[in-house]
Amino acid sequence: MVRIYPFQGLRYDSQHVSELQPVVSPPYDVISPGLQEDLHQRSPYNIVRLILGKKQAEDNDQSNVYTRAHQVLEEWRAQGIMTEESQPALYAYTQQWEGIERRGFIALLQVEPYETGDVLPHEYTLGGPKADRLALTQATGSILSPIFCLYHDPQKQVEAMVFEHPPATVLMAEDDDGVVHRFWPITDRTTIQAIQQALAAKPALIADGHHRYETAVAYRDWRREQDNQQNAPKGSLPWDYTMSFFTNMADEGLRIYPTHRVLTDLPDGWTFESFQQALSEYFEPASEEHALFWIQVGAAGRQQAYRLKPGANVDAIPAVLQSLDVALLDQFAFQTILKQSANNLKQQGLLQFVRDEAEVQQLLSQGAMVFRVHAPDVEQVRIICESGYRMPQKSTYFYPKLLDGLVLYYYGTKRQTPNQSQEQLQSTVR
Repeated sequence: MVRIYPFQGLRYDSQHVSELQPVVSPPYDVISPGLQEDLHQRSPYNIVRLILGKKQAEDNDQSNVYTRAHQVLEEWRAQGIMTEESQPALYAYTQQWEGIERRGFIALLQVEPYETGDVLPHEYTLGGPKADRLALTQATGSILSPIFCLYHDPQKQVEAMVFEHPPATVLMAEDDDGVVHRFWPITDRTTIQAIQQALAAKPALIADGHHRYETAVAYRDWRREQDNQQNAPKGSLPWDYTMSFFTNMADEGLRIYPTHRVLTDLPDGWTFESFQQALSEYFEPASEEHALFWIQVGAAGRQQAYRLKPGANVDAIPAVLQSLDVALLDQFAFQTILKQSANNLKQQGLLQFVRDEAEVQQLLSQGAMVFRVHAPDVEQVRIICESGYRMPQKSTYFYPKLLDGLVLYYYGTKRQTPNQSQEQLQSTVR
């Protein structure tokens, strides 16, 4: 059972921030160093100062990106730059680009271990990003970025309720890709309760933000231990929740793009020529129509389609993953031939996961080998999630990314100066 709730979000106050565009940001994990600097320059109140602050040479345990994020957030709250919603709300959220619209809403989601089956992952995670996000959450006492979940509602009942009465004026921002984001609170209790009931029996599938979700579970456990509240009932504490965007799998605007694999170098003893020769044991040239993936080496190299050789033994791969090109690549090209996982190759600086075509071309110009793969469809993601298996890391790229800075879930490190008492907040989110 998925438990979602309205909340009194912490948002930019229009008296201090008249436009959202200068203060919002893409999620931290897609921000390049150049964009990070640009976002810092756009506004002294840009959300990047919280989600991805600048490191300094003199950083130590007492002063670092995490402590500075806490200081900045508390200054913004004290100055009224950010204020809490006057009453509990869900937040309608649309994204429009190239004549396409994706619709959904932001709510609190009660966090649970994956084993409960209420929230399902579709890919694996790495420890480093989770440690970073946990330190940030511990320092700020806030959920700064929503995760992205899917729900199954072919009749679109939830969407009809969320978007039944849009206000005359909504908040709007256009991101650097030209995507127009629109956002507004929904405070009608009857509508909120109907949405809660409609989603209660549906599992939530994580589309994006696995690291952030697992961080929220870790923070909940850490905070309960710190406050000696391990035996408090589930859902009775503010940190039993994280913030999530929800969209329908049946939404016409839901788009998944591929994440290509790019080998910039190979382990000692290998060349691209010898590697391609080894690949021929498992894969053979194919027509475009039957391509499992495409390989190109260097900017001048010809792109060749490949398919799995008939009779190749795929028993090591779960049946539900055997049609997934990235799973077959991981198994045969990396695990079997190079004797390493894709993640290990990435950590050594030999492999990159690349979504942007301009970046692919840049790496090709430097002599890299590119594996171009397909994007899985939404139904394929759903089937794999519900099977209990997961895709390899970076198997999907849900576009467009959600903006950070539209709303935060703040509960404070000690909850010394909230607009509501802890008891009032708990009653709000139950």
